[in-house]
Parts: sequence; C-alpha cells; structure tokens
Amino acid sequence: MAQTVLDNSIRQASAPAGALPVSGLFRRSLAALARSPWLWAGLAALAALGYGAAMAVPAVDMDDLAIATYQQGGEFLRQGRFTVWLLQALTGIMTCQRFWPEFFFALSLLGAGVVLAAVFFTAARRPAHRAGALVLAGGLLVWPYHGEILIYSNQCGVGLGFLLCAGALALALPHLLGGWRQGLPGAAGAAVLLAFALGLYESFAPVWLTLIFAALLLDAAARDPYTRSAGQALCAAVRGLWPLAVGLVVRKGLTAALCAVCGVTGENGTASKTIFWFRRDSLRDAMIIPLREWLTNYVATAFGVPALALLAAACLGLVVWAARRRCGNGKTLFAAGLLLAQFSLGLLQGTGAQMARTTQCFAVFVPFVLWLWLDPALASPRRARQWGAAVCAAAVLAVELASLTGTLRFNRDRWQYEADILTGAAARLDALDPGGTLPVAFAGEVTLPPELAQRLVIPQANPAYKAAYLIAAVLGGPQGELYRYENPQTLVINWAQDAFGGKEQMYLLMEYIGRPCTAVTPDQQAEASALAETLEPGVTVQDGYILVNF
Repeated sequence: MAQTVLDNSIRQASAPAGALPVSGLFRRSLAALARSPWLWAGLAALAALGYGAAMAVPAVDMDDLAIATYQQGGEFLRQGRFTVWLLQALTGIMTCQRFWPEFFFALSLLGAGVVLAAVFFTAARRPAHRAGALVLAGGLLVWPYHGEILIYSNQCGVGLGFLLCAGALALALPHLLGGWRQGLPGAAGAAVLLAFALGLYESFAPVWLTLIFAALLLDAAARDPYTRSAGQALCAAVRGLWPLAVGLVVRKGLTAALCAVCGVTGENGTASKTIFWFRRDSLRDAMIIPLREWLTNYVATAFGVPALALLAAACLGLVVWAARRRCGNGKTLFAAGLLLAQFSLGLLQGTGAQMARTTQCFAVFVPFVLWLWLDPALASPRRARQWGAAVCAAAVLAVELASLTGTLRFNRDRWQYEADILTGAAARLDALDPGGTLPVAFAGEVTLPPELAQRLVIPQANPAYKAAYLIAAVLGGPQGELYRYENPQTLVINWAQDAFGGKEQMYLLMEYIGRPCTAVTPDQQAEASALAETLEPGVTVQDGYILVNF
C-alpha cells in the first residue's frame, strides 16, 4: 500500500522541481523502503556475510589499546574529533572488544544506505523500490575499504559519520533542490549534523560533496531539458556548500567548548596536515609529483586492487552517463563536481592520493554510479532487463564482499601471528620469572611471515607493475612494491615499541594477552636496546631485568 501511494504521488507531481513537496516525497519514499522486509533481509544477509566473521574474532592493531591516551589524555579533542570523544565517553564502543565495534559500524551503514536510497529516489523523481535500494545500500554496506577502516576498533564511529551525512542530506534536500528561501531550517539542521560528522573525521567533507553533487545531478536529469541556467545551477551548488562551511565553524566551536570544560590544552599530536603544494623544489615538482602519485595509486594499482578497479569503472561510467544525456540544467557542472569530490583531499594536499580513511567518499560514489545505470532496468517491466541488471549488480556486490572479507581476514591472520609471538614470549617470561617480580624490557622488530607478505603485496606478474613502471618512466620517481592494502603494513608489535615516544603500548599489549609486565627504567631500556643488537631473538635474563628481543 505504501509503495502504491508513493508511486501515485510521484507520477502526479507535475509542478517544477522547486515547487515539489520534496520533504513529503522523501518521507513517503523512506516509509516505503522501511516497510520492505525483503530489503532489510537482503541487507542483513550482506552484513552477516561481510562482518560476521570479524564480529566473532577480534584483532588488535595500532591505536586499539591507546584509547586512554586519546580519550582521557585529550588527544581526540586536540584533533578536533569531538564526536569521537563524546561517542567513547557515552558508550565505550571504541574500546578493543569482540562483536560490538563491527556491529555498530554495520548497523550505522544499514541506516545510512536506506536513507540515501530514499533521498536519491526523491531527487530522481522515481518510485522507490527495494531492488534499487538494495544495490545502493548494499554497495555502501560492503565497500571493501571499510575493512581497512575496521582494522582499528576505535574507527567504528566512522559508520556513524555516514549516517549523519545521510541524515544531513535528507534535511537539506528541500533547500538544495528548491531555492534559497525554501527549507532553511532543514539546511541549518544539516549544518549541525555535518559538524558532528566532521567531528569524527574531516574526510567526511568529501562525502558531503559527493552526496550534494549526486543529488543535484539526479535533479538536473529529472527536470525538463534546459530549464535552468548556468547561474541557477551554480547557486544550487552553493546551497549545498554553505551547510558544510557552517558545519566546520560549529565543529570548531564545539571542540573549543569541550576542551575548555575538560581542561584540555596543547597542540595536536598527529602527523602534519600541511598543504604540500608549496613544499616542492620547483613548480614542476608541485605539478608532477601529485599527478604521478594519483596515476600510480588509482590507475596502476587498480589492476591489482578490486576496490580501485571498481572506482575506475565508476569514474568512466559517470562520464559516459553524463555524455549520453543532453539535458543541460548544470549537468556537466554537477558531474565534474562529483568526480573532483572523490580526490578533493589529495588535490588539496598536493599528494595526489590519500589513505583509506580519507577515501570514504568512494563508498558512496561507486554504489551511486552503479545504481545510476542499473535502477531504470531494475524497475523496468521487461523481465530480461530486470534479470540482466540483477546479475550485474550481484556481480559487483560479490566483488565488494570478497574484497571486504579478504581484508578483514588478512588482518585477523596478521594479528594471530603476532598474538602467537606474544603468547610465546609470555610463556618464556613465566618460565624464567614465575612470580613476575622482574621488570621487562622490549626490543627488536617483527617481520611478516612469507605467506602473509605474499597476500599483502601485489604479485610482480600483475599488470599493475607494468603500468607503474610506465608512469615512473614518463614522470620520474622511484620504483617499489605495490600493496593491496594501505594500512596493514606496520605490525602492531613494532608500532607499540615506539608509539608516543615510549613503550607504554607494548606493556598494554602484554596485559591484553594476559601477562602483565613491570616496566624497566629508562636506563635499563637504553641498555636493553643496545644489547638487543648483539643478541639473537629470544627472552633472556639480564642484570636486574628480563629482555624480550623480537
């Protein structure tokens, strides 16, 4: 019944886009999708397949045991991540633990995907239906780079960021598609939600850019051809940008208020976020280096990384889709903005590329382009078109799912390897010092075993190396290994020995596996580090302490 009412409402809407009751159409679209048990069943199945194993088997990585340093030490607030600070203070969800971080992440993505499906159906003036919504929401849910984000339990709040951005777009939609005087309260509410999303990570700014340009592109295609001037199209884009600007200001104000209340002072301890354009030796370097990095990371590596292959296909698919439609209404502007949004942080920094945490916009962009192409066929009365589109969508979701689970499985296997090393060290410590009275010093480094290293590196026979060699030959630059994953290249044992300028994280690791250790003095640690260079790996008793040399 809800689906019939929704279809009739959209078909009867013959007024210009600015006069459409956008908020009402969105609510009806959302209600129709929310009442579809098959949609929720499909999404639940994808969530179980994608995250079920990760929920059952926890893994420890960098920062996972440093929550006290970031939370009680105030580092989250110094970084401007006040939403992360609030989320941990209220729920404790980001503590390294079984099940809950992944469950929270997946649940947030489920909600975000359904809300975005309702928004895009509304912007496109199409009846909402479960098959199209499953393509869009499912693609967001199992996007492969989520596996790299969830390597860190304290990044599970990123899922909430998608939900906040989706809610912000729903609130701002009447203002975005209407005019300056329409939907102002909703746009103001969107700015507040964006402040909280940006309080998780600044990288949700490109997510917001992706969402507004996607909605405006659908709106341009749904209008009568050439009924909106270039100036009006530019104004529509500005209506989507000002909530982001206000959100950044609100984020800064809320962070400052929390810092004042909690007595947090000092500088941000994270890596520099300086814009790199003018840190080159010449103007040529400032242009060539970002181009080379971009081509290597997103073109060459796409031959060996399925997620990047899907991204490249989506970029090409958007260009072809836009070129085939001569509707005007700012379509070219919005399509270009949508493409540029995907690489906006890399372009801003002058690096040409960015880490997985800042590629969250890809998780929206790739499913959106897939939905853009397949939704008309999925809604077609012709069975052949429906089945063809369904097979194509299933293939893409299968590739995403396999890549996501492969990343999560690699991290679990990597942690199991490190946990076995730590457990072995703990057994030797118990044998040498059953009472645990002697302090323990740690030194040395751990390397990946060959079987894990092979899974981390793209094989030399892959065409990615030929493409990277060609890029380097034309634009200069060193040759090296190409990695399937961006984050799991530093083993947690190695990181824990140098994190924050001390060994505190190493002692937390030993406590996590059940063998707490007493810390040595700085002089003993300096002596142990020098001694470790002359000894074979192992656990030995020294003068007044035990040395664990990895």
